[in-house]
Amino acid sequence: MKDLNDPNNWNHWIVGTLDDVPVSSPFYSEQIQIAYVNNPEKGLLEKGKEHLHKPPIEEYYLVLEGTLKVEVENEIINVKSMQILKVPPMKRHKVTGYSLPLRFFTIRAPISTAETRISQK
Repeated sequence: MKDLNDPNNWNHWIVGTLDDVPVSSPFYSEQIQIAYVNNPEKGLLEKGKEHLHKPPIEEYYLVLEGTLKVEVENEIINVKSMQILKVPPMKRHKVTGYSLPLRFFTIRAPISTAETRISQK
């Protein structure tokens, strides 16, 4: 079990295969990636580049508290508390802003790798 109240489990991937989840971890997975974001430092999320994922990878943003602003194919979508946004494969997207307090999950299934993620800008 991972404790989401523990700051060591905030603002990075907690399930998956990226550097944050070593193969020796019980949360290592080749099937799904999950990040838990809890009140990130201002500007942290906006640093990510616009990108897309090759099929069959889907990305989801599940907001628990606050509002997350996500640009998908040049459309700004405000994902509010207790809402979920699905970004299908091959759709350009990027987090462009948010309100604090903020808590949300980013979920990718199946996992995304350097070969399946295409940066745009």
